[in-house]
Amino acid sequence: MAFKEIVGQKQAIEVLRRAINENKLSQTYLFVGPEGVGKRLTAISFVQALNCKVEPLEGCGECDICKSIEKLSYPDLFYLKPEGQWYKIQQIRDIRKEAYVKPYISNWKVFILDDAHQLRAEGANALLKILEEPPEHTLFILIAYRPELLLPTIISRSQIISFSYLSYDEVWQIIKDKVSEDKLEILVNLSQGSVGKALFWGEENNWTKRIELFKYLTLLKKDRPYSPFELVDFLVEEKDDEKIINLLELVLFWWRDLLLWKLTEDEKYIMQKDFLPEIARKAQEYSVSDLRNFFRLTQDAIRGIRNNANLLLTLETLFLRVGMSS
Repeated sequence: MAFKEIVGQKQAIEVLRRAINENKLSQTYLFVGPEGVGKRLTAISFVQALNCKVEPLEGCGECDICKSIEKLSYPDLFYLKPEGQWYKIQQIRDIRKEAYVKPYISNWKVFILDDAHQLRAEGANALLKILEEPPEHTLFILIAYRPELLLPTIISRSQIISFSYLSYDEVWQIIKDKVSEDKLEILVNLSQGSVGKALFWGEENNWTKRIELFKYLTLLKKDRPYSPFELVDFLVEEKDDEKIINLLELVLFWWRDLLLWKLTEDEKYIMQKDFLPEIARKAQEYSVSDLRNFFRLTQDAIRGIRNNANLLLTLETLFLRVGMSS
């Protein structure tokens, strides 16, 4: 996809365009910003712009070179992701070896490291040795949505390109032909400005999981003392902290919708319209103060899980406090 076809991220793209047009390329770029907002897509388009013969400096997105870059089969493009949760040290060693070989057919040999924040110390230090004195024909693009996990020395040697959340209309425009019409508005609401997040919840398994979660939330009652534990058991089935955090973000949407219904009883403010009857009914069980408190407690739980708090204890504490207020 050519630069001109990318929806959103105009500022980031303009910085890259200017660097190409003025021949002032950095050898290491760090693309930072939320998940699912176009960092990887922009990195691929950047490589196309560097190599396209049909629309030099911009990329046409249609020629054989652009298509091979999009398919990650271009000889001078190396796209890497962590093998498992973390990058393996051998992956970085392979990069170091390849970096000192001249480009095969173009002027630049480009290495894209997606989820670069998932480098352990050994791998990060090995990568740093290349970035400190990169061969003149190499260009590195590091993509990270948690740049605080990167070595400060890696950050300091990179030109940072910042990506922001997309607008409601931009997400709508991007996904409107990718999801069913009956889910479109809800998925845009769920996106939080991230196309990746919208498409994630649009997947059948995740959509079903969302429905199950909200059903458990409707069953939280003081006269059902085991209901919080049922909800916790449902969450920990995921066995993955990030997936559990995704579900807890839906819980935040739930409290938000209950609170706004409580305050306005106006459907236009409700994000999860497919659960409107349940939201209207459940909102009557809580006070405004309760719902604001539940929102804050859920935020605290998400923060705690990200900081390696005991998962089971965190979830049980959260939903026991909610259940006892029903």
